[in-house]
Amino acid sequence: MDRSDGKLPPGACRGWRRGAALLAGCGLLLCGGPVRAEISDGEIRVGALLDLKSTYAHIAGQGSVVAAQMAIEDMGGSIGGRPIRLVVADHRNDVGETMRVARDWLEKEGIDVIADVLGSPQAHAVQEINRERGDGGAVVFYNGVMSSDLTGRRCAPLGIHWMYDGHAFNTVLGRELTEAGARRWYFVTVDNAFGHNVEASLSAIVRDNGGTVVGAVRHEFGEREIFPKLRQAALSGAEVIALVNAGQDMIQSVRRSYDLLRVSKGETMLAAVATALNDVHLMKPQLAQGLRLSHSFYWNMDAEARTWSQRFFARTGAMPSDLQAGVYSALTHYFKAVQATGSDHGPTVVKKMRELPIRDPIVRNARLREDGRMVHDVFLLRVKAPGEVKEPWDYLEILRRVPGDRAFRPLADGGCPLVAGKASGQ
Repeated sequence: MDRSDGKLPPGACRGWRRGAALLAGCGLLLCGGPVRAEISDGEIRVGALLDLKSTYAHIAGQGSVVAAQMAIEDMGGSIGGRPIRLVVADHRNDVGETMRVARDWLEKEGIDVIADVLGSPQAHAVQEINRERGDGGAVVFYNGVMSSDLTGRRCAPLGIHWMYDGHAFNTVLGRELTEAGARRWYFVTVDNAFGHNVEASLSAIVRDNGGTVVGAVRHEFGEREIFPKLRQAALSGAEVIALVNAGQDMIQSVRRSYDLLRVSKGETMLAAVATALNDVHLMKPQLAQGLRLSHSFYWNMDAEARTWSQRFFARTGAMPSDLQAGVYSALTHYFKAVQATGSDHGPTVVKKMRELPIRDPIVRNARLREDGRMVHDVFLLRVKAPGEVKEPWDYLEILRRVPGDRAFRPLADGGCPLVAGKASGQ
C-alpha cells in the first residue's frame, strides 16, 4: 500500500471522514496550527536491510534481526495500540538488490523506518532513493556504515547515522595512539575505494598529531599471498602497522602477522580500522592479542551493557557486535519518539528524536545533531592476551573512552546542506 495517501506533512489536514466532513474539518483547522499526524496504515512497519549470508553476515545478519526483535518486544510489541511489524530482507551485499528492495519497501510496502542498511555503497543508494520520497519517506538508520558522507555533503532530512563512522574510528585510533607515543606508522591497505579513502584520512590524522607515515603497501581484495607485504611492513621500523581492510582480509592479515610481530618484543603494534568483536572471536586472543581497535559499544563496558548483552547472548549464543547493538538502540529511540508524538510521519518523528534524551543500554553521552549524526562516546580498545581473558567473549580491554565531541567530525566541517550557515562547531 502506498503511504502517500495516509501520511501528510505537518500543517496538512487529516480529517475524520471523507468528503464534506473532511473539508469542514480542514476549514476549521486552517488557522489552528499543525495537526499531529497519526499512525499510517494502522501499524508501525520496520524494515531491516542486511547482509544475511555473505561477507558481513557474522557481524550483522541474524544478530541484527534479533536486536530489532528485542527492541520491539521491549516496547510491548505495539505503540498506542498499533502493532509493530518487522520485515527483513537480504541485500546480498549487492547495490542493485539493495535498491530494488528499498524501492519496493518505500513505494509499495509502506515501511516507516529502516533499522539498518549494512555497507557504505548500499547506504548511499538507499539515502538517495529515500530522498526522492521527500517528507513521505521512511526514517533510515545506518549502523554498519563507515562513510561519513551520509551526514556530510550527502546528508538527508530522514537519514540518521547512528553508530560509528570512518571519521570517528580513524580519529580515535590515529590521534589517541599517536598522542600516546606511537608516532611511526605503516599502512597495509586493501586496493579499493574504501582502502584509499581510509588510508588518506588516517594518514592525515597521524600527521596532524605529530606522527609520520614511514610507508604503505596495497593488496588486492581477497589476496592470498599477503605475507610478503606484511613482512615488508614489519621490517619498516614502524611502531604501528595499520590494517586498512576488513572481513577475511583483515583476519588473514592478523593471522599472518602473528609470527612476525611476536619477535618484536612489543615494539610494534597492530591497529585495525574495521574489526568487530565477532572477528576477534574467530581469530581468538592467541593470534589477535595486542591488536588495537575502536568500537562504539562493548558488551562488557559496564553493568547496564552487560545485562542487555546477556539477554542477546541467550538468544544467539554470541555477544553482540557494536552495530547489532546499534540496531536495538536506534529502534528504541525511534519508538520513544513515535510514542511521544502519536505519529510515524518521518519529519515529525526525527524532530522529536532530537528533543528526547537518548538513554539505553548501548550508547553513552549521546545526542542527535541536525546533520543526522548521533554523537556518542567511542572507545579505544586492546585485544587481551589469553591469560587475561576471564570468561567467554571477554576479549577486549577499554584503554580509553573518547567523548563524542572529540571523536566525530565537527558539525561545521561536514558540508551538510541542512546546516549550512548554522554550524559553529559540534
